[in-house]
Amino acid sequence: MSDSMNSLRTLSQIICHDCAFHAKVEGAIACVHPEELGVNCAVVIFCNSFQPSQEIDSPCVTFGSDDVE
Repeated sequence: MSDSMNSLRTLSQIICHDCAFHAKVEGAIACVHPEELGVNCAVVIFCNSFQPSQEIDSPCVTFGSDDVE
């Protein structure tokens, strides 16, 4: 694996530890808060390993039971 890929993986792990959502903003990866910014959810990356202390109210993610049949 290249150094740049290792660097990106480490950066993602750091961001996912501190932040549930991140996106590439002006060439850099940044923590974002979609409920505050009106962000296009198609470009927001949700960290599925993030464990918030409370449920996140965001248009980019929902909580509850899935109605899959």
